[in-house]
Amino acid sequence: MARVAILVGPEFEDSEFRIPYDRLKQANHEVTVIGTAEGETVHGKKGRESTRIDAAAKNQNPRDFDALVIPGGHSPDHLRIDRDVVSFVREFANSGKPVAAV
Repeated sequence: MARVAILVGPEFEDSEFRIPYDRLKQANHEVTVIGTAEGETVHGKKGRESTRIDAAAKNQNPRDFDALVIPGGHSPDHLRIDRDVVSFVREFANSGKPVAAV
């Protein structure tokens, strides 16, 4: 079982979050939804999906995860201005572990 981080912000592409999330959970991987503020609820840009942020990026260590998923939509545009999110992604990408970004 792998520990997978899914990085999500407002206006994520609904299916690009939901399908990987569901498939990873079905495969018994541990999935943590990471964003800018723990407990915040963010909504997909099409309004079909929403999710609660499990943990803020500033409180997470990229070394604790085996893979990173970054759904598209407008979410990455919102997240790229957050210093803690950028730091998390940079450190994770430099680790050589798998990153799935749309």
